[in-house]
Amino acid sequence: MKKVLFLTTILFSILTMGQYTADKNIDVQMPKEDDLYLAGETVTVDAIVNGDVVAAGGKIIIQDSIRQDLIVAGGEIVVKGYVADDIRAAGGRLTIDGEVGDDVIIAGGEVVITENAVIHGNLVNFSGNIEMKGEVLGTLKSHSGNFVLKGRVGQEANIFGEDILIDGEILGISKIAAESVNIGSNAKFFNNVEYWSRDGIVEFNNSLIQAKAVYNDELMEGLDNFSWKGTGFLVAIFFIIYVLSAFVILLLLNWAFGKLFLKASQHFRKDLLKGTGYGLIYLFGMPLIILFTFLLIIGIPISLFLLSVYGFSILFGHLVASLLITHYLDKNRQWKFWQIVFISLGIGILLRLITLIPFLGTLVSILVIALSYGVLLLVFIQQRKNKLKAV
Repeated sequence: MKKVLFLTTILFSILTMGQYTADKNIDVQMPKEDDLYLAGETVTVDAIVNGDVVAAGGKIIIQDSIRQDLIVAGGEIVVKGYVADDIRAAGGRLTIDGEVGDDVIIAGGEVVITENAVIHGNLVNFSGNIEMKGEVLGTLKSHSGNFVLKGRVGQEANIFGEDILIDGEILGISKIAAESVNIGSNAKFFNNVEYWSRDGIVEFNNSLIQAKAVYNDELMEGLDNFSWKGTGFLVAIFFIIYVLSAFVILLLLNWAFGKLFLKASQHFRKDLLKGTGYGLIYLFGMPLIILFTFLLIIGIPISLFLLSVYGFSILFGHLVASLLITHYLDKNRQWKFWQIVFISLGIGILLRLITLIPFLGTLVSILVIALSYGVLLLVFIQQRKNKLKAV
């Protein structure tokens, strides 16, 4: 616990030097001199940022220049502006359509490097599908399902995947391993190639420019080993996505319902058993209500609504609990908005790790979430009673 609080305190101290924006839709239209931290459903950067940009959201669009690093996680990410330093990105669909001054490390479902893209450093890719039409001046390392190269790689290329099509240029030594390897009519290899394909020998035709291609069975083992490395990298990426997503949810919850969480946290000790009881009734009773309303034809819309609310509450139960615990720990009411968000993020990660403990972790998780929703219900009931008395 001390380590978590220490790390979140350090993180908070660093982030206080930057600028923050959190909202449903964010559009940065004025130049920014410092680092920028953005969280929202749709995030658009239409102005120059002279520091780093760290963003999380459903859709993220970078239209203008970023003078340092870009770190993003989201459902859809489009980078059209110039990024002077590195890009670290993870998401469902990623498109790079501009110039990048240094390295790009990306992980996603679908990746597109357009013909307008120029990456001055290295490209490291882990994705389901990638189409690369632009230029990488450094090395290329890729592990994916389907890989299409129609652009240019200035140095070494290591490409592993399920289905690979090379229809562009590779200037350095290359290693290619896949279930299926195809060489297009525009392909050019200016240095030696080692390859492995389950289909066997690959026809390189006229693509070898003063170079030779050698079939290498050992690359099959390299494909498996690279798969394990890729899995570890993806685990790390998904953890980062979880942390950023949790950060966004906590930020929005604290922004929209901070006073409610503060009131509910005051019931933690005095209504411990009562709150836990109410919460257990909610956790195990709500599915029965949903099922009952679903069986009634006229109740189907209500059941779908209740199901969405219940699903959200279960999915983010640890974050709701962590925010309540943070407000409870802030007994002197001295912590600021961002301190509460980051400390609750640390507590949320800790609660999530506790769930990995067999049986005990699940039990603790259920009780903590039950208590959290129970005290929220108590506040709601109390507010209703007060309104009725006022009438």
